[in-house]
Amino acid sequence: MKLPDHRRPMVRKTIVTVSCVLLLFFKYGGEAIFVSEWIRFGSAISSFSHPFWDWRTLISFQVCGVNNVLLPLVVWFNLKPLKDFVYPASILGGIAVLLYPVGVLFGDPLVLTFPMVRTLVVHFLLVFLPCYLIKIDEFRLESRYWYRAGIGCVLMIAWSMYGNLFVNPSANNMYLMKNPFAGGPVPILNLLPDGWHTIPMITLVFLGFLLVYRIAAGYERRFRPPRPSEQK
Repeated sequence: MKLPDHRRPMVRKTIVTVSCVLLLFFKYGGEAIFVSEWIRFGSAISSFSHPFWDWRTLISFQVCGVNNVLLPLVVWFNLKPLKDFVYPASILGGIAVLLYPVGVLFGDPLVLTFPMVRTLVVHFLLVFLPCYLIKIDEFRLESRYWYRAGIGCVLMIAWSMYGNLFVNPSANNMYLMKNPFAGGPVPILNLLPDGWHTIPMITLVFLGFLLVYRIAAGYERRFRPPRPSEQK
């Protein structure tokens, strides 16, 4: 995918702003539709319907759902300490769902529904927006801040487990309770019992973060001159 890299600041700002607005539009526009479905039909209309006084109305317990809200806020308010977790986590989560959308895309794959379009657009933007911001040198992933990503991962796991244990005991947020690969086509992972599956999953997440940081570092060395503060 060739990322647009325009010289005009207004064009760059427009691309970033439109991406952020779309992320929030699909999140809360979707919740408005699902709440209205609940009011009119209850839970019979779809598995997405829910009452207004529900955690899903505000935010998710999934990493992509959290970053769906956090990423625009981090960009707009320039929350630098959060970028080292939110940006690579958004990239990894978006890629994971686009490549293996287990438990995300429902129904006939040839029939486009709003939940399906919403999922595809949101996860594409979760990959695109951080990559674009790195491309235009609005942000640099630096290994010296790796601990911020680590803290973010621990907090995200704790938040998901709170949702799994106390908000909805039947949920499987971040696939921490049940193996999403069970009986699927992924070797080894499809054979692991629930609970044990978290060990390779956490290992894969660690390797994913490491890969994102390595690719970003390689891109910086090849295409970006060091900033004045980085020069000796």
